[in-house]
Amino acid sequence: MSFHTLILKKRVGELPQEPQGRIQTLSLKQLEALGEALLDFTAIENLLNWLEVNQTV
Repeated sequence: MSFHTLILKKRVGELPQEPQGRIQTLSLKQLEALGEALLDFTAIENLLNWLEVNQTV
């Protein structure tokens, strides 16, 4: 389990498999941006929206 996943679980609760898999595919630069953004997350929707905007396919 990554550090980001641990923090996200504390912030928004249990993470579904799909977003966990998407997090694992992020680049280092994207992980750094997620690390900063997740400090403001209060719900799983925040993470899903962030992934939709910031994850390149």
